[in-house]
Amino acid sequence: MTVVHWDDVDHDDDLAVAVGAGWACLRRVTITPGEPLHLGDDERETVVWTLDRDAVLVRRPQDVERSVRAEGTLELLVFAIDAPRPDPLVQPRPSTVVRPSELEGRRHVDGLTSVTRYDVGEPIGTVGVTLELIDVHPGRRSDPVLDLEELTVVLRGTGQARTGGQEPWVTRGSVIGQGERYIAGPQGLRLLCFRERTEPPR
Repeated sequence: MTVVHWDDVDHDDDLAVAVGAGWACLRRVTITPGEPLHLGDDERETVVWTLDRDAVLVRRPQDVERSVRAEGTLELLVFAIDAPRPDPLVQPRPSTVVRPSELEGRRHVDGLTSVTRYDVGEPIGTVGVTLELIDVHPGRRSDPVLDLEELTVVLRGTGQARTGGQEPWVTRGSVIGQGERYIAGPQGLRLLCFRERTEPPR
């Protein structure tokens, strides 16, 4: 299976496994104010995305409570991969908090393709994975996906995901294991895409 909705998977279960993306781990987690976020494996590179506010992105779970003060519960997407060995000659980058409204997008229009892409991996200093926020404009389609391992979450809008010769309808909460291209409905699509990194970070 390459497409599931997070409501159809037991809360806290691995969404990546559910869509056959065994190279990564992706969970939807709920925490309350003051509650610690336990992941259980410090050897993995982790990224946390908050679902119920201005989608603040942090690289380390311990930054969530410092950067986002939840009045009620906090809904998170927690992504993790096996961490590559750090280069001893490269100074480790501090964990950073990023909001999409602070990022500069790159728009690409070509025929039926019309997207705006935001690089979110570079500002927070990810090592083993690249992260992009992609807006597919209403009624248009995305670029074809590169031949890389990819895990995509629909954050907003509706549309279709071309995957495995099928084009299932996707909405907020859909998780796609290996999409080939996305076609936005009248509301557009906002996608959060995790990909394996094929070159060292800058």
